[in-house]
Amino acid sequence: MAGKTSWLASGLSILGTAGPTALTIDKLVASTGLSTGSFYHHFTGMAGYKKALLAHFEEVQTLRYIREVQAAADLDPRARLDLLIDRVLADGEPARLEVAVRAWALDDPVAAAAKQRVDAARLAFLRELLGEIGYSEPAAEQTAQILYLLVLGAGNTLPEVPPEQLRVLCDRILS
Repeated sequence: MAGKTSWLASGLSILGTAGPTALTIDKLVASTGLSTGSFYHHFTGMAGYKKALLAHFEEVQTLRYIREVQAAADLDPRARLDLLIDRVLADGEPARLEVAVRAWALDDPVAAAAKQRVDAARLAFLRELLGEIGYSEPAAEQTAQILYLLVLGAGNTLPEVPPEQLRVLCDRILS
């Protein structure tokens, strides 16, 4: 399994730095140091790899955060929301990866479907946390969208908005 994990981690790295067109077997082999045979042992060609890569993106950039926050059941709802925001903002290179996956989703229906699932899961979890804090359903929906668009939009600006500043902006929305 270490081989498969290496292929997927390298893919996210290449995707985040060079975009979806840079996802080639040659670049992946060079990045991982593994063989082409290893690639085909784990994936059924590039189509299978890209599908697995998108599932891996969904796991590491969405589902793991949700599980981590859900596991912190001993925290009150606002502390869990703060934990979620802190974890997302502390992550190393999510902004570039998000931009790359969104660009990929413009031309690829499989990437578009994955991105829709990710967006829906993230917004639903934000709404859930905001509802637990005491926001009404419409206010939770609106606030979730504002927070989500703030974090996503910050990844599209130059210079990039530092995580500390994003945290201040999130707190302002939540106050």
